[in-house]
Amino acid sequence: MNSSQKRRGIVLFLVLTMVAAVAAFLFSVFYLSNSTYRQTEGLKDYVTSYHAAVSAVKIALKYLKEDNNGFDGEGDDWSKPIAYNYRGIFISIRIADECGKFNVNKLTDPRYYRIGKRLFNELGKPEIADAIKDWIDKDSVSSTFGAEGNYYESLGYRPSNRPMKSLGELFYVKGVDRKTFRELSPYLTVYGNGKINVNSAPKKVLLALSDQMGEEAADSIIEARPIKKLETLKTLPGIDRELYYEILPLITNKCNFFRVEVTASYGNSTVTVVAYTTRSRILEWKVVE
Repeated sequence: MNSSQKRRGIVLFLVLTMVAAVAAFLFSVFYLSNSTYRQTEGLKDYVTSYHAAVSAVKIALKYLKEDNNGFDGEGDDWSKPIAYNYRGIFISIRIADECGKFNVNKLTDPRYYRIGKRLFNELGKPEIADAIKDWIDKDSVSSTFGAEGNYYESLGYRPSNRPMKSLGELFYVKGVDRKTFRELSPYLTVYGNGKINVNSAPKKVLLALSDQMGEEAADSIIEARPIKKLETLKTLPGIDRELYYEILPLITNKCNFFRVEVTASYGNSTVTVVAYTTRSRILEWKVVE
């Protein structure tokens, strides 16, 4: 091969190398642009879903403000699933009152402590009632199955010695792990004055109201919902005069604290927000998986 052919071969090689480099560069730019576009679209979908979910909590408050039928719980208009589809944004809203649950902050009250002991025993976790009581009470005397400062100091913190502001605080309490929390949380709350709403309380909570509360009485309450007047309970099977007047100071058929769960979907993104509210304001909220 003469020198002229060699030069042409080298030039051809360089040209092919440059073409390959330019092609690789253009492919990289196309790939990155495509990837960035997908990420941007995904972010836009998420932001849209997020803001839709947060805004929908205010829609739930509107339903609660307009409720004036004199009772709360099953049978109320707001207790039915609510759904919207607006310009490709799908929103579902579920509202439940918190007063059908047991308020753990009332465990320092002897009357409610007895209810709590019965409930936790029914749930298979009798020791947790004592542990929560010791966590929120102001003294340093450990209950039978509870724990005070000495126990928690070994874990690097101290009991709060005050009412819980969020149910998530249970994770700090002796004996409560994720599994236990999942089992207990449907029956517990930190909101309200402690009175149990007979229109929304699960059967286990109703049974915990009194040693005299039997299966028949609890079932008859559930079947009679919505209970618009508490006096109705006196006529139900399994509830005699003595039981009625025993539980009367502990029950209600109204509530002013609610759990609002909103799921919003747009494009390829879905966001779920859980908020705890009164009829007029949000007390706490979080985005859940």
